Amino acid sequence: MPNNKKTAKVHDKFVRTAMSDLRIAREFFMMHLPKDICDVTDFDRLVLQPRSQINDLRQESEVDLLYKTRIAGQEAYLFLLVEHQSTPDNLMPFRLLKYICNIFDQHLKQSNKTLPLVYPLVIYHGASRYPYTTDIRDLIDAPKELVNNYFLKPFHLVDLGEIQDEKLKEQTWCGVMQFVLKHIFARDIFPFLQEIVGNLRNLSYMGETNYVATVLQYVLERGELKDETTFFNLVKSEILPEVGEKIMTLAEQLETRGRMAGKIEGKLEGKLEGKLEVAEKLFAEGVDPAFIAKITNLPLEQIKVLGKKVLA
Repeated sequence: MPNNKKTAKVHDKFVRTAMSDLRIAREFFMMHLPKDICDVTDFDRLVLQPRSQINDLRQESEVDLLYKTRIAGQEAYLFLLVEHQSTPDNLMPFRLLKYICNIFDQHLKQSNKTLPLVYPLVIYHGASRYPYTTDIRDLIDAPKELVNNYFLKPFHLVDLGEIQDEKLKEQTWCGVMQFVLKHIFARDIFPFLQEIVGNLRNLSYMGETNYVATVLQYVLERGELKDETTFFNLVKSEILPEVGEKIMTLAEQLETRGRMAGKIEGKLEGKLEGKLEVAEKLFAEGVDPAFIAKITNLPLEQIKVLGKKVLA
């Protein structure tokens, strides 16, 4: 019985050796690329890329070659995968999509600001005819019409700034969330909060005090309030006392946290060791990573990594 891994390595070596010769690679692509792409591809600038460019996703196959070139005057890539498994992969279009996304990621890490065109090709040399689709849309388990109309199409943008406030306030549930998100960066969010007091009151009467408290907590933590006392008076008098109590408890927590932040800022003195120590202690107390990053002046990503260690 043949050793599949050993056989695969033989295939790998043969194809990689051959296609590393740019004369062979040029002729191959000129033979198989669609004419409109072929006509605008600069084959004289074809360069085989280091394998590290696509190593992150390599599992099933070792024969994947990436060539950088220029297509229609723009930097682009030709990606070649050789499928020599004894049983073809019915999810090949999805595998290719993952490879392409990884190529995009590597491209952006080189300080590029735009995504390049990546054209994938797959060589199949199985004993029987290739039995599976080459179109990723065929893999989606949904009505064909919906897949064709919406899969891998421009994403649906909900731009809250383009939606009238009155339209948002018409929605009992999601309208409140969207309204607050729309105005959270205002210099003073209180006037906007007054506009949805009726919505919040109705939700409270419906027994949704937790949702209302969540909305007000967000306003208190992320919004700008010129007068917090007026805010709390509004919550207690115009919505429900029960909600006001929950928010007052939160306010006390924030005040305590603010005092803690003041003490910490006085002790940090710009030393990394001290900042890391403070960050660890705050994580242990369950403080939000964004808040920790703000008071320690450390990058949020570094805080998140540190948090994983603390919680491990």
